[in-house]
Amino acid sequence: MGEGERLGTRVVRAARSLPAGAGDPVVPALVQSVAFDHPSASEQDAVFGNERPGYVYGRYGTPTTAALETALAEIEGTDGAVCFASGMAAIHAYVTGCGLRDGGRIVAQEDVYGQVRAMLERMRGEQAADVAFVDPTDIAAVGTALDAAPTRVLYVESISNPLLRVTDVAALAALAHSHGASLAVDATFASPVLTRPRDLGADVVIHSLTKYVNGHGDVMGGVVAGTADVAREMRDRSILDGGYLPPHEAWLILRGLRTLELRVARQSESALAIASHLAAHTKVGRVHYPGLPTHPQHALAARQFGGRYGGVVSFVLRADTKEAAFRFLDSLELIASATTLGDLYSEVLYPAISSHRRIAPEERRRLGITDGFVRLSVGIEDKDDLIADLDRALSRA
Repeated sequence: MGEGERLGTRVVRAARSLPAGAGDPVVPALVQSVAFDHPSASEQDAVFGNERPGYVYGRYGTPTTAALETALAEIEGTDGAVCFASGMAAIHAYVTGCGLRDGGRIVAQEDVYGQVRAMLERMRGEQAADVAFVDPTDIAAVGTALDAAPTRVLYVESISNPLLRVTDVAALAALAHSHGASLAVDATFASPVLTRPRDLGADVVIHSLTKYVNGHGDVMGGVVAGTADVAREMRDRSILDGGYLPPHEAWLILRGLRTLELRVARQSESALAIASHLAAHTKVGRVHYPGLPTHPQHALAARQFGGRYGGVVSFVLRADTKEAAFRFLDSLELIASATTLGDLYSEVLYPAISSHRRIAPEERRRLGITDGFVRLSVGIEDKDDLIADLDRALSRA
């Protein structure tokens, strides 16, 4: 700023940078800027042309969001990662950019998150997209689906939402690759604490950062992590579709990431205790939790997740009706009735009216999401207090 500048210019330009000081901040800086200045037009041109690293405009990338992307790629063991404004934005970008593009075909897990299933069904109906659904725990059925036609992507969840089925990532990766397909794994429910799908052969890892990675219930985000080619395609999608994660949200997710392992360890320990308690409860008909020996993929979960089984417990009320479910939900005092998971605090969700509302009732029932089905995301509260709250609500269900 020049000495002769007038007040109007000074007040606009006075605080464009932080004062220099001794020592580096422990917390990564939040760079809340939409645009970035360059010493010369040629340098700006080089950044725009990807000939040199740098930043030009918030939709193209920001230092804070890039810090989160670098951290996630390092944790997942991938070449790169691109963050989006939500988990659904990330999934949509990957499905359209790498799966269905140019007439590609996707084979997807039949019991994926309800909104993902609804999105794929809409694409199939509106755009004649080639999408097939399959039970990924039936390896033979997956092989048949891949044999049916050339397939670009096999899309699964490491732990399915909300039935908590566990997919054998290594086996599915080998099967997909033998058919010339990529394996994409949504690892939101497991988080990097339980598993890193890339280590098991998966090509792409997806997270709703809104859930465990952030863990504080105050920001939304998503990520696609994979090869350099996938990252380039996702970057282009984020620029043109406008779904890039803003810096403030990225900064909050970086904050949450630092306590991820501590939170998931506590949540997994409490969830196992709660699942065991519910399995013996007279008001509960069935419990879905990979940590229980009765779970059909318990041995796989033990091998794949290293002794932790996640913080989500799903169960079916013995009175398997919507009325009983509503009485149960309305009777909870400590546990929030909320449509998310992975937070510090415990939350319960009724899929039939929320996450899987757009799935046909008969299809929900076929998958096992009946009228008395509820999903519990265990927080970091004392597990005995959570069990007492559940017991109180179950007595009224």
